[in-house]
Amino acid sequence: MEKSELRQRILQQRGSLSPEQRLDWDGQIHRALWQLPSYQKAQWIMVYLSFGQEINTWPILKQAWADGKRTAVPRVNKMPKEIQAIEITNKDQLAPSMWGIYEPITDALISPRTLGLIIVPGLAFDKNGYRLGYGGGFYDRFLPQTTGQTVGLCYQQFILDVPIQPWDQRVDLIISEDENGS
Repeated sequence: MEKSELRQRILQQRGSLSPEQRLDWDGQIHRALWQLPSYQKAQWIMVYLSFGQEINTWPILKQAWADGKRTAVPRVNKMPKEIQAIEITNKDQLAPSMWGIYEPITDALISPRTLGLIIVPGLAFDKNGYRLGYGGGFYDRFLPQTTGQTVGLCYQQFILDVPIQPWDQRVDLIISEDENGS
């Protein structure tokens, strides 16, 4: 199946999940993440800001702040096509972008090598950590710059075979509501 066709199918299936089911599964995923040794040891965590029907990452940010961790979120630049890690200390440092996705309004750029843990978005992941993203290639360019552990959050039903290209970057670990840390 083509990536674009698979993206549409997954978006449709994810959109059909009930809010109650998503809330329950998100909570299981959050708790598993917070138990990871890499989360507990990390001084710096980068978290994507969830949008639409993605696994809710806002509780992850809140918990990281409560745990005294420094946090970064992605800022997407169209030219050059890249992600920058920007430090934030509270939600007031964010504003919706033109797509409605929150982005930092500060310029506290940090080195990707500083990050101890990077939470990576994906529509689907395979059991080896390869991901089906949204098609921009932003994380495939960003992840080689990092040295911290990369973690994908994914509902179990979306851990499946995904088409892989030579430039695709895999995550080190996938957390779902059923398998925490595969």
